[in-house]
Amino acid sequence: MNILVTGSKGLVGTHLLKSLKDHNISEWDLQIGNNIKDISPANLENVDVVVHLAAWANVRESIKDPHKYLVNNIEYTKDLFELCKQKHVPIIYASSSCVHNWSKTPYGISKKMNEVMAPPKSVGLRFTTIYGDNARETMLISKIKNKTLEYMTNHVRDFIHVEDVVSAIVHFINTKDSWQAPTYEIGTGVGVSVKDLVERCGMDVPLKQGEIFEAINNTANILEMVKLGWYPKHSIWDQPFIVDKPEPENIDFIYD
Repeated sequence: MNILVTGSKGLVGTHLLKSLKDHNISEWDLQIGNNIKDISPANLENVDVVVHLAAWANVRESIKDPHKYLVNNIEYTKDLFELCKQKHVPIIYASSSCVHNWSKTPYGISKKMNEVMAPPKSVGLRFTTIYGDNARETMLISKIKNKTLEYMTNHVRDFIHVEDVVSAIVHFINTKDSWQAPTYEIGTGVGVSVKDLVERCGMDVPLKQGEIFEAINNTANILEMVKLGWYPKHSIWDQPFIVDKPEPENIDFIYD
């Protein structure tokens, strides 16, 4: 299968490429000098499916520089959507749990607009809080692992391992001719208190309210994914940096 992947050098992209090693991959990422704004109709010739992961993804940074996020995440994505529509190429694209409170940040607005603009042969995956090898140093789990976390909050987050994200993407690649819904939520279905997680990691940091634009709870409803036969295989509680693990019976998956 011929697959075009944007954001191929990012957290999800690097792991996805390992899973797609038996396919022909066309990589598009700024780190290798391939800007998605330069994708042309010729680049989609003989492509069976596009996986669009390229986006500026730091919510706080989007507050500081909204123009950068709106241009890259909306304008360039719109152009790619149009090309896929013209060439009749199905596209899987990264959305976000931020769409539930999309008006609070430029990043959330950009992901909401992606869903509004998406062409007919597309599916948007609303990722929750992703963690795993190659994650940005500014991400919560990276800060916990590196002992650089400045404070904790009472927010509830659905932490999903990058390998589970990849397995969800691969599922849609393999079923590209039978997609049923325009969007799916991709998480574990389990909400975890940030405060509880930080304390179970043995960290002593101040408790703060957090930012007004942060969602109180981003736990995914993954029932539709479960109906497709997909289940997450990883739990944040299995990670080695957690020194005080909760009892398994305290974790109730949404599909139980």
